Amino acid sequence: MPDQTRIMVVEDDPTIAGLIEFVLRGAGYRTLLTATATEALACIETGDIDLVILDWMLPDIPGVQICLALKERSGRGFLPILMLTAKGEVSDRITALDSGADDYLAKPFYIEELLARVRALLRIRAAESERDAAMAALAAQNDALRAANDQLRAMQAQLVQSSKLAALGEIVAGVAHELNNPLAIILGNAELLSPQRTPDDQRSVEQIIESAKRARRVVQSLATFARRGPIIKEWTAPTDLVERVIDLKRAALHAAGIALEVVCQPDLPMLWIDVPQMQQALLNLLINAEQALSGAPAPRMRLSVSRGPAEPPPLLPARAVENHGSFVRFDVADNGPGIPAHIIERLFEPFVTTRPPGKGSGLGLAIAYGIVTQHSGQVLVASQPNQGTTVRIALPVDPPEGMTWQE
Repeated sequence: MPDQTRIMVVEDDPTIAGLIEFVLRGAGYRTLLTATATEALACIETGDIDLVILDWMLPDIPGVQICLALKERSGRGFLPILMLTAKGEVSDRITALDSGADDYLAKPFYIEELLARVRALLRIRAAESERDAAMAALAAQNDALRAANDQLRAMQAQLVQSSKLAALGEIVAGVAHELNNPLAIILGNAELLSPQRTPDDQRSVEQIIESAKRARRVVQSLATFARRGPIIKEWTAPTDLVERVIDLKRAALHAAGIALEVVCQPDLPMLWIDVPQMQQALLNLLINAEQALSGAPAPRMRLSVSRGPAEPPPLLPARAVENHGSFVRFDVADNGPGIPAHIIERLFEPFVTTRPPGKGSGLGLAIAYGIVTQHSGQVLVASQPNQGTTVRIALPVDPPEGMTWQE
């Protein structure tokens, strides 16, 4: 609207400047008069200018030399400049336009033509502003779509992984069931064979028994991963669960020279969980972190408990500061070497490990995953090479349907 439009007139002739100001104000525009290029450059930075009427001949710097400077300093997108001069040659018009002016008007000029050119330049500015706003809106929409696409891809990858692990769990459950009976027969008969008459025979029987027991432990771990078997839930404070787990590992971590930090937010809600199973899940995370820190300089580990959404956890040294959301989150973070990307994709599958052969079974996270999913929770991992790894167990806060906090 004209009454909101501000036009700066840069003219050293007070008579012409007064005439232009009178005409523009009569048309409803606000005006700002300056007599030198220096004043114009200062005003363009502090004033809200929509158009500049610029005289070619100024006492300090010619107008054709400050066109581009005025546009650069305006900082408001497209700033139209109308060049005024007594020079009327074609070469002069070309020089003015090449210097950055958007239009050219020779003196003496008609008032109606001046106003028509002002209106035309302001229409161009309005169109440019609308285009810039549309481009900004499109950029914002593009960013939102990109973020939504990234989130969709992450959810799709999580869904694929969950489906794959669910199918794998069914297979593992069947395999564990089929192996239990033969292992029971082998172990029972082997124990009946002891003791033997000769040391060599006795040693062979003991090896059979030990191997059968080891195989049975693996089968039991696979069954836990497959989420088979009853669970017994009770109301438990997250801090009590953490204390139990830390009591089991504090001495071993101290002996290994690993600095342990425990951070628990206050006023955390009670959890409806199977305490021994969840204790096993957290203990597996601590054991994995301990193994990852073997040989690392200045090894550090942190177990933190907070309330918030089920989202990827931060790496050390970041700390969780939220205290709201629908999940209680147990984060086990270390400053170890990190996990390769190709391993993270299969991290919760049985027998997948970053440890050398013979140093790890690859069942720790698989078991933790089975336990947590049986509690309707999630296991999330964040890792960067040489920056460490954080594994998060997120358990839902809300009690199951039909339950109350008092039950």
